[in-house]
Amino acid sequence: MKLYMRNKLVSVKRDFLVKNEFGTVDYQIKKKWLSIGQQFRIIDVVDEKEVGQVKEQVLDLLPTVNVYDEHGDKVTEIRKKISIFRDKYTVKSLGWEVKGNILDFDFKITDENGDVIARIDRKLLSIRDTFVIDIDDQVSADLVPVILGVVMAIDLVVEREEDENDKED
Repeated sequence: MKLYMRNKLVSVKRDFLVKNEFGTVDYQIKKKWLSIGQQFRIIDVVDEKEVGQVKEQVLDLLPTVNVYDEHGDKVTEIRKKISIFRDKYTVKSLGWEVKGNILDFDFKITDENGDVIARIDRKLLSIRDTFVIDIDDQVSADLVPVILGVVMAIDLVVEREEDENDKED
């Protein structure tokens, strides 16, 4: 299954529409206002309900973001690993790893066996970035919001680091 995650053009905040390969919107990712650390809600547009949340942990040495399910239960924690050559992230409790060129958004998510469950690539198709998320057909539908949460978490961390680097310049 291929999903295309794109910023809303007319949004002041960082909201995203997630479309399938037929161009139909399946999910919306909406930023929460007035929160400590950045937070996003993942909304299933078809069922018209919230299916997950992404919340940045602000009091942590290394960038850490949590993903919650529709009931508010923590599903996983995405934590940046210390690495000299490339950025790496662990997706705790699920046994997943994120590998690849994180800064250029050309990476994959692998399961505990090393099998690829999703490939993520960023395309600049217009003024806005578009993230192409190619999810393996064997992945169950209930994990799709978690994968979207992982992509949002990494985007959040990369954006935060880019902002910090801009402040240093």
